[in-house]
Amino acid sequence: MLYRLPQEFGSYPGMHINRAGKSALAWFKLVEHQAKAEGFLTENTLVFIISGSKHIHLPDEEIVAAAGDLILLKRGTYFMSALLPEEDRTFQGLMLCVDDHILRSFLEEMEDIKKARTNIPMVLPCSAQLINVRNSIIDYMQRANDNTCKLLELKIQEVFLLLLSGPHRAQVLAFLHHMFDTSTENLTLTIREHLLKPLSLQEYAALCGLSLSAFKREFAKIYNAPPKKWINDERLKHADYLLRHTPKNVNEVADDCGFESTSYFIKQYKSRYGDTPKNAQRAKIAIF
Repeated sequence: MLYRLPQEFGSYPGMHINRAGKSALAWFKLVEHQAKAEGFLTENTLVFIISGSKHIHLPDEEIVAAAGDLILLKRGTYFMSALLPEEDRTFQGLMLCVDDHILRSFLEEMEDIKKARTNIPMVLPCSAQLINVRNSIIDYMQRANDNTCKLLELKIQEVFLLLLSGPHRAQVLAFLHHMFDTSTENLTLTIREHLLKPLSLQEYAALCGLSLSAFKREFAKIYNAPPKKWINDERLKHADYLLRHTPKNVNEVADDCGFESTSYFIKQYKSRYGDTPKNAQRAKIAIF
């Protein structure tokens, strides 16, 4: 099961959740270490680390954000864990899952956008002003009133205005551009990175910064095939390899290849290869 945030914030204990237009905010505390787990951020997200440390486990490195840091995360799947501080044994963070409209409004106003590559995710130290805004957001969330939603929207904009007026302006601009990079290079890279994740076409489109219709159109230009068929075929190819070359069972293979339903995987595999996954495994055993 791939958890989708912010949609599934409610399933996590200790979450204080507010909406700000189409943005979602979550202030939370943990009293025990959070083990490494995978989640899918359906929105571009900022995470303030208030106490403890957040670890982002990438294929080739581990990024650590400590208390007083801010993490900028492009929508996508991440393996993360959290460690408690030694002093008070409580991890505390504030997540801002930001509506695309807010982010695009900043890009439209900026003329010095740097299209150079930047680190994804990005970890920045918070200035005293950013910490003050962070604390005021939490205060608004704790003391909600009739105008809290609008006030929180303004606070999200204030965060970005401070980031864009600080020493990391160029990095933040490059990051914002990357969030909505619709180039062929970015689309193919995004598809490859998330090929084996159980995502819908709408979610793939959002990852690429495109509408569903635009995503289907651009995908067909690149791969000369409809996205649903091409992605399904690639997953089945990988599944066939795992069945014939690893000791993983059918359920594990289905999960590893982005099929949340094992029965659907078996049906699709049989339709493509003319046999069941189990028989493919037996054939491997017979060969050896």
